[in-house]
Amino acid sequence: MSYFYNFRPTLYKFGDETSLSVTTNLTQYVDMIDQIKTRDLFLSDYTIPVNERPDQTSFRLYGTTDYYWTFFLANDKIRENGWPLTLNEIDTASRKRYPHRMVTVQLQQQDVVDYYDEDNQPIYRTKIIGTAPDQFEVGAIVTGNVSGTKGEIIKRDLSLGTFVIDTINVVTTSEVTEQVVVPNSNGIIEIERTDVQQAETYTQPLTWVLLKDGIQLTTPEVSLDFFKRKATITGVAFDPTSEYKLTYYIDTKNLTDGTFQTGEELSYTNPAGTATSMLVYGEMPQYLGTHHYEDVDGNWIDINPLDQTKPVGAVEVTMKDYLANENESLRQIKLIKPNAIKGVVNEFADLMRQ
Repeated sequence: MSYFYNFRPTLYKFGDETSLSVTTNLTQYVDMIDQIKTRDLFLSDYTIPVNERPDQTSFRLYGTTDYYWTFFLANDKIRENGWPLTLNEIDTASRKRYPHRMVTVQLQQQDVVDYYDEDNQPIYRTKIIGTAPDQFEVGAIVTGNVSGTKGEIIKRDLSLGTFVIDTINVVTTSEVTEQVVVPNSNGIIEIERTDVQQAETYTQPLTWVLLKDGIQLTTPEVSLDFFKRKATITGVAFDPTSEYKLTYYIDTKNLTDGTFQTGEELSYTNPAGTATSMLVYGEMPQYLGTHHYEDVDGNWIDINPLDQTKPVGAVEVTMKDYLANENESLRQIKLIKPNAIKGVVNEFADLMRQ
């Protein structure tokens, strides 16, 4: 790659190695291009075409693919965020960046008679019958009362009444297993599970307790093999002629992303043991959930998160929309003018060699 051609070698010790190795000094840098960023004499505005790679832009502008790296040095935003994504890449990136479920909630309210006026007509007031959303904290484990889906709140935005919930990595059941085990002739204990879902949990951290004659032994070393659905226990001097009592705790997690249902209640029992609930107003994949709302002029606006009422003309911007808008802003860059590129690159190379 032409950008690294003039990087000087250096000595570096990798990882646990005891000796130094000769490698390229990737920290080497000169700020020459930074100094000309604001000088119109050298730079001009440019809009990156959709689906065009940096090497293609370099070739089209300069007649060579070698100068692609100058775009990144001249533009902090693409140096920090990368080259603009294609339309297909935006969809993939949004699903990867926002992989969970999002629910919008609504404060449960009910009109009740407050008093009767002089004509004996009822005067109503609004009574809150559910739990305010701010009582559901990050880290809370919630369960849908209709869907049965369980998840952990990992993020919340009370100004929008939205909660991001991880329904994959949350523990759904916990099983305690006790069994008598006998080491093989090599002094190794092996246990095997045939149930697919239980075998899947072997990839999760487990708690293992090993007893001999009622006395707990040193914490054993456990090697988990998902494909063979087997756990091998070593690290203890097992007697092949003796029996051992093994207790292990398996936490089962969802194998697929669970979903909640609009209109159901999310229940949560807080550390004090108090059961609370809130009403699901909407549910969707996180990447299609609300990032913010805008008016017709593109200004961010607020909504009422308690009843989800929105101003007239409010436009929802989803997580995917926001990522696409940010990506679009990356297309507006500064580039070194074709009549100046060779001089700038040569000067940069000279400084790097020094």
